[in-house]
Amino acid sequence: MEITKHLLMNLSLLLVLLFFTQLIIERQTKEKSRTMLQKSYFILSILTCFIFSIEAQEGIRFDLRHVPMILGSLYTGHSFLLAGVTILMRGFMGINDGFWTSAGLYIILAFLLIWIHSWFSRLSLNQRVGVSILLTLMTSFVLIELIGFVNEPINHPEAWISFLIIPALTSGLISYSIETIRQSLLIRQKLAKADKIEAVSHLSAAISHEVRNPLTTVKGFLQLLGEQSYPEEKKQEFIQIAVQELERAEEVINDYLTFARPALEKVEDIDVEKEMNQVLNVLNPLANLNGVKIKRKYSPGLKISGDRSKFQQGFINLIKNGLEAMPDGGELTVQTFNTGHVVHILVRDTGIGMTEEQMARLGEPYYTTKGQQGTGLGMMVTFSIIRAMKGKVEIKSQPGKGTTFHIRFNITNDRYKNGNPSE
Repeated sequence: MEITKHLLMNLSLLLVLLFFTQLIIERQTKEKSRTMLQKSYFILSILTCFIFSIEAQEGIRFDLRHVPMILGSLYTGHSFLLAGVTILMRGFMGINDGFWTSAGLYIILAFLLIWIHSWFSRLSLNQRVGVSILLTLMTSFVLIELIGFVNEPINHPEAWISFLIIPALTSGLISYSIETIRQSLLIRQKLAKADKIEAVSHLSAAISHEVRNPLTTVKGFLQLLGEQSYPEEKKQEFIQIAVQELERAEEVINDYLTFARPALEKVEDIDVEKEMNQVLNVLNPLANLNGVKIKRKYSPGLKISGDRSKFQQGFINLIKNGLEAMPDGGELTVQTFNTGHVVHILVRDTGIGMTEEQMARLGEPYYTTKGQQGTGLGMMVTFSIIRAMKGKVEIKSQPGKGTTFHIRFNITNDRYKNGNPSE
């Protein structure tokens, strides 16, 4: 039973090594790194089998070294490398008749495996597993016959049964595991590709819809100007509406480009108080129109690093949403403070609020909470800008009670006053 125990230990160790190798491979994004790790697994497996080999009788040691050599050659194509490692390891156990017999067998096997590697790759999953088991079983039989020819015949039935069945079982398990892992990886890659295609199609549909509407309006007014005689005052009105619609289309395209290329054009120190005041001054007419009172609570001297124009664009979109969420009036609070090396910007409104589902989807390129009036691009652009500036966004909201956006940025220097007001 000792031979069986040691061979089963070899099997267990090879499976454990495969498990940990797969954990590392899944973290790799480059195909070259994955191939290198897979090759390393088979080399390490050969070494492990030698370390945990067992002496069946005087001068004869059993292990599963030929299993990783065969499977590694079939799946990676590096037959001569793996054969060389196997022969080298055998050399450390002594240069004798057994060494030369093993070396000859593994060299012949390497030529055979490199020859059938391309054919093996074209087989189906079940066929590859079957071929792996058959080659391992044949190699085990040839090895045990050569051992009996060079040394003494092996008279233990357990040795024969264990050395024929356990390697074949090991080969089948490892081959099936490798195939399952490869299939799982392919499925994940296809799903990721499908998700990207779906996102692009949604985004394209949203952009197409939002650009087509103003262009259709412009086309209609231009046709009216060309077909009938209107008073000069009416023509000017048509032209003004057409220009406004073209500006809206331009705004949609700019939002899309900002999302598609979120990288900052230039990085500079941003005075948070100054830029937030500029944003609120731009939006003050909309606040007055909606009857919204704006409160400003600033900690002085806070600065962050980023693109000033994109910072303004992002917060204009965000605060504009807050103002539009209070059509019957309310209160909008903009608050800044810092804790340690982090600048906090709070934008709190008393508007209609959002549900959990709405918050989860906020920022998707084709999603808006404004119905037909929204493009679904404003918050997408805002989130993209904040991410590009290494910021983080946290949203708290309840229907009918308003929404709070909590944005965090790293401070560019720490010569500021600390402030941590209660939220």
